Amino acid sequence: MSNRSEILTEYRQVNEQLDELKATEARQVEPCHHETITIEPKYGRQMQKLSAKCDYLNMILEAMAASED
Repeated sequence: MSNRSEILTEYRQVNEQLDELKATEARQVEPCHHETITIEPKYGRQMQKLSAKCDYLNMILEAMAASED
């Protein structure tokens, strides 16, 4: 198991990648003057993987913090 600082660094990197994909996805939405628009994610799978990894790393960090108490 990696140490806390390595896990925290990895968490920040993965979270940054996820934020970048979300921003890219948001920029690609074209304005529409109709009542309803449909947004089809281009990076859905990548975002799900990164989100799951963030959740996993966060869970490890929380467990480490709890064990220190």
